Amino acid sequence: MNATEHSSDAEALAQLVKSGSDLSKLHRVEFLLRFPTEDDAALATSQLEDLAFATTTERDEATDEWVILASKVMYPVESDLMGLRDKLNIVAAGGHGAYEGWRATPLSDRAPN
Repeated sequence: MNATEHSSDAEALAQLVKSGSDLSKLHRVEFLLRFPTEDDAALATSQLEDLAFATTTERDEATDEWVILASKVMYPVESDLMGLRDKLNIVAAGGHGAYEGWRATPLSDRAPN
């Protein structure tokens, strides 16, 4: 990991706090990966599911790439995000793809209906 990756995670966490998120509460964190072919995306999806990610995959009509949104419910902690970044970079590289980053949404304090 380089200093830019470290600072981008720290900056994103700071933005979450600035927008009112409580980082001591669970969030749904979504990670975006792109792949050149459907087969590459399918292999990556299998690997991500083995790592306990929920996944959705779709074709990006504009770029003709396959996009995976891999999500986890977790506490948004910089060290955890850095560790996941390393794993996601490995998955992406194995499928000739790219890991593009993450976004987080706080979960409601209320129980689901």
